[in-house]
Amino acid sequence: MEQQLGFTTAPDGVSICYATVGDGPPLVKAPNWLSHLEYDWRSPVWRHWWEELARDHRLIRFDQRGIGLSDWNVEDMSFDARVSDLETVVDALDLETFALLGISQGGAAAVEYSVRHPERVTHLVIYGEFALGGKLRDRTKEEVEEREALVTLMRLGWGRENPSYRQVFTNNFMPAGSVEHMDWFNELQRVSASPENAVRTTDVTANIDVRDRMPQIAVPTLVLHGRGDSVVQFEFGRQVAALIPGAKLVPLDSQSHILQESEPTWPVFLSEVRSFLGVTESGGQPSAASDPAQVVSVSPPSAAGDEAEALSLISGMDEVSLGRFSVVPGYSKFDEVTRNVLKDARQKIAEGMGQPTGKRENHLFWAAPGSGKTYFAVQTVASLPGNVLYHELNLAQLTEPEFLAGLREMDGFTDPCLCLIDEVDAKPEEVWPYEVLLPYLDAAVERNARFVFVMAGSSGSSVSEMKQRIAARPKGNDMLSRIPGGNEYQIPAMRVGDRVLVVISQFLQAGREAGKEVQSVEKLGLYFVVATPRLANARQLREFAVRAVDRMPPGEDRIKYDHLFGAGDPENKTFWAQSSGSAGDLVNRYLAVRD
Repeated sequence: MEQQLGFTTAPDGVSICYATVGDGPPLVKAPNWLSHLEYDWRSPVWRHWWEELARDHRLIRFDQRGIGLSDWNVEDMSFDARVSDLETVVDALDLETFALLGISQGGAAAVEYSVRHPERVTHLVIYGEFALGGKLRDRTKEEVEEREALVTLMRLGWGRENPSYRQVFTNNFMPAGSVEHMDWFNELQRVSASPENAVRTTDVTANIDVRDRMPQIAVPTLVLHGRGDSVVQFEFGRQVAALIPGAKLVPLDSQSHILQESEPTWPVFLSEVRSFLGVTESGGQPSAASDPAQVVSVSPPSAAGDEAEALSLISGMDEVSLGRFSVVPGYSKFDEVTRNVLKDARQKIAEGMGQPTGKRENHLFWAAPGSGKTYFAVQTVASLPGNVLYHELNLAQLTEPEFLAGLREMDGFTDPCLCLIDEVDAKPEEVWPYEVLLPYLDAAVERNARFVFVMAGSSGSSVSEMKQRIAARPKGNDMLSRIPGGNEYQIPAMRVGDRVLVVISQFLQAGREAGKEVQSVEKLGLYFVVATPRLANARQLREFAVRAVDRMPPGEDRIKYDHLFGAGDPENKTFWAQSSGSAGDLVNRYLAVRD
């Protein structure tokens, strides 16, 4: 197996070097901190990555501007330029659709590209990434001084033959590396960048902030992160997974920022990535379509058995009245158990608000990502009588001072308030979250304040698993003791029927907002929703419905399958190639919908 090198030119004239190796559907890797395509290919540190990833895919890598075999003498090394170079390479290779891999700092560029071009990215894999650069997350004087010292080391000793200056970085990236690995990584740093470009690259990376972009990702996403990663701590990977709708987080038992072939968790990493990308156990891609190039545009349907259940449900439905499934205004669920859970929670929250004296009425919610827990809280407040305030704090997104300031805002509240503490089990390496929160949970009782706290999270697979994570942290058991028995709820991921009915309700709502009346929906379109993994939660379904309604011509009252896609959308072609045999009978058949 040998790689092929090529060059392309960015819009500003910078020459970008790329490498391709392997056969199969394309997998594009965004550049990480430092790289050198030729030197990496022969390395004991990276070689196993490229060989394994190219076993089932056509692997495409490139050196970012200022680094490796790409132009070193460049004016613009900004984050936007990094994303533009990714666009340039993809276009140069005529890739219509592909899976995208972001490692470390490359994850931010992969995130930005996925938001800009969701129609081209079939799967997003993120390893060892962060949403917020180091300079923006430095909290103490010591952290600032450490970062400045590392920059000074780069300026003084990066290009020297003596590797002692670079050894600091090597030790962080591979604390368990062999002597051979250490020597090679020391040399990589010297040959891949000038001291000036190493500093410029580091400065750009330190100022990255893609927190606002991550909730906009609409493609299936896998996040992998080492529990003991000393370069990018695990809490930052946990935050990434929490911010991306429907993302799956896989913790890896490793202290390395670059996984080595000898580590026991390396096969775990490969297995998770291959499963996510649809690689069979025996190797290779699924062969549902006759044209292999078409297979990569869309993953197989989201779960085993969904196709048969969806066909049975949708074929047998000729009319549906959403009023029967109403939980709170504007939110619908199919599953009776889930509906009853939410009804019970709303009733208890309302009762807690009505207590004239302090009675602890806090609640704990576990819910699959994007399943609507935040929307449920907002709608619950809207449905309560009187003037009830809504206050929301996302623990994953806030520093200690920011979180405390958000809590202190409640000190001036005189009206009843529902406060949602979202991602309550985030920041597992920090001591402060529950120490800061506990006094406010108690103050609601001590001051007879009519505050109801809803603590919500999405980690693990159940409320029991989330409670175990909370209990293992400082003050975790104390926090759990503030939640009365019976006030714990579990909202599962949406099933086939949930997704059908939620997207129908969103078609109706989006139609009303756009001044269009939706009377029916083509059954083939509903089947597409169920068979598409990126439409797995309420947030994604809402965005999808808005775009479909926008494509309806004036005067049209039916959502057609064709309204789901823009012109030339490759997802349309791929889905039809995969599903025409089983779903052909749903074409031009419509389901009448009623509020």
